[in-house]
Amino acid sequence: MAQKLKQKQNATPQQKQKKTDAAVKWHQNKTQLFVMVAVLLLTYVCYSPALSDKKEFTNWDDPTYVTEQPIIKSTDGENIKKMFKPENHVSLNYHPITMLSLAYNYKYSELKPHAYFFTNIIIHLLNTFLVFYFLYLLSGKRFMVGAIAAALFGLHPMHAESVAWISERKDVLYCFFFLLSCITHIKYLDTNKKLFLLYTFLFFVLSCLSKAMAVVLPVVLLLIDFYKSRKVSGTAIIEKIPFFLISVYFGYTATHIQSSGAIADFQVFTLAQRFMFASYGYLMYWIKLFFPFQLSAFYPYPTLNESGGVGSIFYLAPILTFVLIVLPLWYTYKKNPNYFKLTFFGIGFFAVTVALVLQFISVGAAIMADRYSYLPYIGAAFIIAVLADDWMQRSKTLVLTILVGAGLVFSYLCFERVKVWNDNETLWTDVIEKFPYDIVQTGNVVQVKTAGVETAHKNRGNYYADKGLLDKAYADYEILVRAQTKDAGVYSNMGNLHGLKKEFTKALDAYSKAINLKPEGVESYLNRGITYSMMQQYDKAIADYSAAIKINPTIEKIYVNRAYTYLTIGNYRGCIDDCNYVLQRNPNEANMIFYRGTAYVNSNKLAEAIQDLQKATQLNPANGNAWYNLSVSYNKSGMFKPALDAALQAQKNGYQITQEYLTELQSKI
Repeated sequence: MAQKLKQKQNATPQQKQKKTDAAVKWHQNKTQLFVMVAVLLLTYVCYSPALSDKKEFTNWDDPTYVTEQPIIKSTDGENIKKMFKPENHVSLNYHPITMLSLAYNYKYSELKPHAYFFTNIIIHLLNTFLVFYFLYLLSGKRFMVGAIAAALFGLHPMHAESVAWISERKDVLYCFFFLLSCITHIKYLDTNKKLFLLYTFLFFVLSCLSKAMAVVLPVVLLLIDFYKSRKVSGTAIIEKIPFFLISVYFGYTATHIQSSGAIADFQVFTLAQRFMFASYGYLMYWIKLFFPFQLSAFYPYPTLNESGGVGSIFYLAPILTFVLIVLPLWYTYKKNPNYFKLTFFGIGFFAVTVALVLQFISVGAAIMADRYSYLPYIGAAFIIAVLADDWMQRSKTLVLTILVGAGLVFSYLCFERVKVWNDNETLWTDVIEKFPYDIVQTGNVVQVKTAGVETAHKNRGNYYADKGLLDKAYADYEILVRAQTKDAGVYSNMGNLHGLKKEFTKALDAYSKAINLKPEGVESYLNRGITYSMMQQYDKAIADYSAAIKINPTIEKIYVNRAYTYLTIGNYRGCIDDCNYVLQRNPNEANMIFYRGTAYVNSNKLAEAIQDLQKATQLNPANGNAWYNLSVSYNKSGMFKPALDAALQAQKNGYQITQEYLTELQSKI
């Protein structure tokens, strides 16, 4: 019987590529090394506007995280321990590794913005490389898969917010450890070395300590197991238990902290509307993956119509989202098992990592945010990269042309998007232009047809006020007042502007409105008290100061203002008591020493007066009033030569001294 000959099969281009990759490591291939270096360099160029000398911190969370955050001002052991205590959360987030990184920025650069932005960019470049390596390994060492995905991740304009905004250090940092954990998990699956499993766990914990969003990683590990065709076994399940326990701990901690303020009232929207918003967010993240236009730092919720409904797109969103998820899975399941596995992993990675920020429960005032796409887009990038690499085997020139063209477009958009984060005026103007208020007034009836972004007008108004551009600040606040905002801070700020313009009656009305909206608003009581004092309505001023102290008895500036008012109306005992309270905590508070010394003079306690006023003139030698009061104290005590010397110092520092007083002192010497 003739022997049956085996038919020789020619290897496909894809199989040849896999053999080549297995034989030669990617970094030993000059072309591949050049491609990765080019991707990283182009990414750096795209983010280079963040290194401009004109780059500033924003007034959106950056004060909380950096410029006004005391916890980053020290890196000693005790302060680091403090960072790791959940009760010392920052902006309703527990992320001690993030705060530690900012503390080291402060240690070496204090409040110079350049260093903070440079650190963010470096971490983003590392993440871009880790995306390459993660998907390179996951795809069976297909170089182009990793490279295409890394380019999409590094250059995508949706990621500009995570990198160019200092307060999002937590985003780039948790992603860094998250990717390391995914990589070491693949290493563990490939080698079965327990050390890699330990690394996977440690990186997971570090990721959670950088941002609580990392709690979904155990599910991602299951997706990796699925993609790598790992069999379900007792070992595979047991080894995930510590991961899920850590997820539960950090999830509970985050929920407990944010329940005190970040989660919106359930009564604002119906449960059905929340489901629509979550579906809309999921849908828009996918749309902006391919069409990253009209990006904004803030995407407001839709304005409800008169019947309490929303636009038709929100009603369609759940259906479109269902189709977007189910149709690719069903189609690939029927047509191609390998593509089904790819699609299941990519969509699963995307859905799992974005699920916690879809607005089922409204955290904050935005329906979506560019920064929330930072990690989820890796799942989408993997699908795109594998498909592009496969199609490249058939139409290399066409696919490369599309990829390069898309890369250049995304690079330009990213470069321009980073510029938007240059300063507060540029940032908030961009938001306002994309989401303007549409307010119609008929007689005394005001209708907000389309709500803009309250945060944008408020923050730009604050920026203008800080710069002394009062008319521009007033214009931003006025829009919010016309829109009948419920934000007490807006009315308080309007009161401040009216006060600066000496429009005291309007200032009082604005502060009163703020207090009605927020009765516990200390600043509104304080500022209304200052306004009453300037109008010489001292009893009302003292009542407001006292109300503010009752709300928060630890704020020193309230006591300073009340002490001055007590001094003005001749309540010297009250003035001295307030001064004593502050000086027990801050012994060198020059104004309070001066006020107390003046109260002692008027109370005829001359020894105490001289002691205080001597110290007041030492702390502030340019205070002519203090020198004059010291002269009066010396004069009443019969110390005429020191009295004359103090009077001459008062005159030298601008205090109007009569010649009669000087002549009187000279005659007594």
